[in-house]
Amino acid sequence: MKKRIAAISMAVMMAASLAACGGSSAPATTAAAPAAAPAADAGAAADASADPAVTFQVTNTHAGARIQDETMDMLIAKAAEYSGGSIKGTKVAAGSLGGEREETEMIQLGTLECGLISDMGIDSAIGGLGWAWLPFMLPSYDMVDEYYINGWIGEELTKQMAAQGIVRVAATENAYRECGNVKKSIQSIDDFNGLKIRVPETKACQDFYTAIGAIPAAIATSETLAALEQGTVDGVDNSISNMESMGVMEDLKYITLMNYMYSGASIVCSEDFWNGMTEAQQAAFKKAADEAGAYMRSEMRKAQDEILAKYDFEVTKVEPGSDFYNALLEKATGLWEGYKSEYPAEIMDRIFQDFAI
Repeated sequence: MKKRIAAISMAVMMAASLAACGGSSAPATTAAAPAAAPAADAGAAADASADPAVTFQVTNTHAGARIQDETMDMLIAKAAEYSGGSIKGTKVAAGSLGGEREETEMIQLGTLECGLISDMGIDSAIGGLGWAWLPFMLPSYDMVDEYYINGWIGEELTKQMAAQGIVRVAATENAYRECGNVKKSIQSIDDFNGLKIRVPETKACQDFYTAIGAIPAAIATSETLAALEQGTVDGVDNSISNMESMGVMEDLKYITLMNYMYSGASIVCSEDFWNGMTEAQQAAFKKAADEAGAYMRSEMRKAQDEILAKYDFEVTKVEPGSDFYNALLEKATGLWEGYKSEYPAEIMDRIFQDFAI
């Protein structure tokens, strides 16, 4: 169906950052082992086949979401394959255990063995992780892959989660956060003034929309469609794939692609489940999680264009280097200084060293 793509400018801004990707090594605890777990090979799988059987349940909060469901299926199948059948998983219906805060708390308590949970959702339960998604800190997937997926940001998140009883086994993804609304086409930063936008319980998201003149409203994923249809909010902030799983695409009229915030996610396990496996099983599970995570990241990145083509709304892409982009960038990076008092000095110093514009 026909759709108008409003490209604000074709100018390109170079966002280059040169820095070492090393990070502090993980604490010497069993739960932190995934940060350095060996890649499982055929020998490890053969060894694991003779190990005592272990079972796990895995879930996520996005009911009916194809990519998340397929990722869980892959994790279960690959864990069984690489362990020689000694690891058996089952899938719990998405959203049936509550939101991401509840799932994270269950992981900490050991009442849920495994979850596909956004890093923001984990932060809502344990706090202290918000430095990893400052607005416009990672404006391209090249930077995401270098620093978040394969670099020091991911390593630091693994360490901080381990300190809270959460074993971060592999990175998945929620992609970039964008904005959809029912009121008007967004062609400049001024068009955000007064728009009520649904956001998660994430301070950086709320701060960003406030800075650009919008009115952020923290609303649970499950309540977003009703809030939009009842006029409680004018728009929705999330990745395009997650907007579709939230059921709001049929209602939205305008999409603004800003790539203002990368939303990472993880395959996480409880300490009890992780420590209950042998080293061979841990290696097998790690390999399975890495492959499932890579699949989810690839599918999430491909999904955006496929989803946008299915619906009849106006899409505005904010081009790097345009006046619109630069205005957003100025407001976003102006917030960074205020976060210095909220997060460890060594982390904030490195952020300013690697990403300051």
